[in-house]
Amino acid sequence: MNPKNKFWWFAGTSIAFTFVIIGAIAILFWKQLSPEEQNIVADVIKSNFGYIFTAVFLMLAALGFGLDGIVHNYIIPMHKLVEEATLINSVNPSHRINFEGSRDSMRLAQIINDGADSYEVLQRNVEQKIRTAKAEAEEEKNILASFMAELPDGVVICNSEGQILLYNRQAKQYLECGISEAVCEDETSSEIDKAGQFIGLGRSIFGVVEKNLIVHALDEIADKLEREEAHAASYFVVAGMGDRFLRAEAVPVLSQKKQFTGFILILHDITRQLEADNRIGCLMESFTRGIRSSLASIRSAIEAVLEYPGMDSGQLNVFSNIIYNESVNMSNFLDKAEGDYSCEIKTQWPLVQMSDRELAEMIRRRAEEKLGVKIKIESSSDEENRIKADSYSMVSAMLFVIDRLKGLAGTEKFTCLFEKEGRFLNLDLLWKGSPVKIETLREWDNQRLTVENEGISLTLKEVLGHHEAEIWSHSCKASEGKSYFRIFKRSDESRAYLRLLLPIVEISDPDGIRNIMIMPESRPEFYDFDLFDQADQSSEFDNRPLTELAYTVFDTETTGLDPKGGDEIISIGCVRIVNCRLLREESFDQLIDPRRSVPPESTKIHGIHPEMLEGQPVIEKILPLFQKFAEDTIFVGHNAAFDMRMLQMKEEVTGIKFTNPVVDTLLLSAVVHPTQEAHSMEAIAARLGVSIVGRHTALGDAIVTGEIFLKLIPLLAKKGIHTLKEARFASQKTYYARLKY
Repeated sequence: MNPKNKFWWFAGTSIAFTFVIIGAIAILFWKQLSPEEQNIVADVIKSNFGYIFTAVFLMLAALGFGLDGIVHNYIIPMHKLVEEATLINSVNPSHRINFEGSRDSMRLAQIINDGADSYEVLQRNVEQKIRTAKAEAEEEKNILASFMAELPDGVVICNSEGQILLYNRQAKQYLECGISEAVCEDETSSEIDKAGQFIGLGRSIFGVVEKNLIVHALDEIADKLEREEAHAASYFVVAGMGDRFLRAEAVPVLSQKKQFTGFILILHDITRQLEADNRIGCLMESFTRGIRSSLASIRSAIEAVLEYPGMDSGQLNVFSNIIYNESVNMSNFLDKAEGDYSCEIKTQWPLVQMSDRELAEMIRRRAEEKLGVKIKIESSSDEENRIKADSYSMVSAMLFVIDRLKGLAGTEKFTCLFEKEGRFLNLDLLWKGSPVKIETLREWDNQRLTVENEGISLTLKEVLGHHEAEIWSHSCKASEGKSYFRIFKRSDESRAYLRLLLPIVEISDPDGIRNIMIMPESRPEFYDFDLFDQADQSSEFDNRPLTELAYTVFDTETTGLDPKGGDEIISIGCVRIVNCRLLREESFDQLIDPRRSVPPESTKIHGIHPEMLEGQPVIEKILPLFQKFAEDTIFVGHNAAFDMRMLQMKEEVTGIKFTNPVVDTLLLSAVVHPTQEAHSMEAIAARLGVSIVGRHTALGDAIVTGEIFLKLIPLLAKKGIHTLKEARFASQKTYYARLKY
């Protein structure tokens, strides 16, 4: 409640209570008088009523003027002194108190201003010393930041919950499909599906990289850490923007106590590498077709010569010419192929060395979690064999096969046997029953690897081809003498099995393996590592401290101020706040075609002319992108009721409903400065020492609103308002909360 209103409510209540007491005393006095005395008093009052009424009225008027003087000279000035002194102490040391009040209040204000002058000088000296002390560290930070920005690989650092803490420009280019890409006229269907895919601090990595890939990589890392392997990294392939294929390397980040606190994704573009592979494949196919007919002719000629050694010279000459001509054709074909593909380098689908037991254990665990299937792992020897594999696609392929076998064989129990045979690893999946027909395997070859509506876009045949692997069906009995079937409980027990044949590689340290990163005790501030220790993001927004939440500060420009009267949004601008930092580089700024005229009086305010809106996307295309940008954040606006109303008017047309909690800097200003009469953006900015740039542009206003909001947070804390729920509850009590549009 306003201090003035609070005082008058208190004064009025006190005066009314005083009159009630006086009235009660008068009634008691009246009852104690005799009838004759009562008549005398009544006659006196009647004969002097005018004088008595005038005296009472003058007394009340004097009391009112006296109280009003106390309010304006002492009560209100003291509240203003508290508010403005808090401003100087908390957010704006350059602010000075300037108001009218009693002589004592003015003297106190002057003393506070003098103290503020000294405080500001001291603060500037301290800040200068801090800037000097940080100069060298800042230079090193800039060198590192420049280095990160220019790395050829994309780098994304995440905490254990998958929140992005740091990313470089290359990662943004690889993974983000922002507004500029999403509104292009020539966008492909795959890019349309990814529209509004934003990368940013505090966002989830699952918004730009498929969650199953990350979860699989983290599971693999956890297994390696448990086994205390020196190189606990995981590798997989992810689809990037612009039809790119990216080789992703996930490296864990450990605390000083060797506890998992986050991970680093290192992204390398392998699109050209895979294209080269495809061209090599085309070469081999062309080579096979090109020489097959020539070899057939040469073979036929030679067989004829060998079969008829006594043929005449003329016939022998014919066959010799055939052999010569076909040899020339083959030579010419090889020369042409060598010229066409001489610059190609043999590449492969990115595979990483791993042990046979590691692969088998991954398959066992995932089959049990995903399909409820029990797999017993057996080996013919204690020797560890190394293979090269993309663990995610290979495990997906085996889950696909096991899922099909589960239905076909009617069993949920399998045995996985692996043994070395020459240069290959036999990985056999056994079960009791009949073998899989070869026709069924061929059908599986061309099916997409999907298990329970989840999967990857590759077929079984493609995954096996990438690994240079083969799969086929067998059946046998233990009595046939196979040594590695010793686990059979009965000698006449029939078993069917599928054999996966994988090439074995020599055990060596693979090139490019990165060691586990252990963070130093003193974390560089510019890495924003404080998010490692933040509370679980799944907690309710209302109960979270304001300093821990992520915000989208937004503003709109419109054709007018009447949402119900047909005015339209012509510009949306917003910027993110994460960890109490305004991230200017993570912004959303878009003009919108309103499909109606823009009044000249509106153009004078925001400077957006009708010709600037020609060819811009319509609101139906922009609001889904804006909703994606603001996902899982709190909206911050100035006089946000108007902007929210403009968005709500588009719910029926676009199907987009914004359910983000909203805080309003206008209302929050009224909470922390109830005695101030002006709460416009300009007035608040002046009080808090915020410079206004780009006023009445959507993005410019959003940036100013964000800076104001960050200044208001410590002032709210001084009033005991720390959580979102407390801030919204306090806002609802202000006068300005009554404004409706």
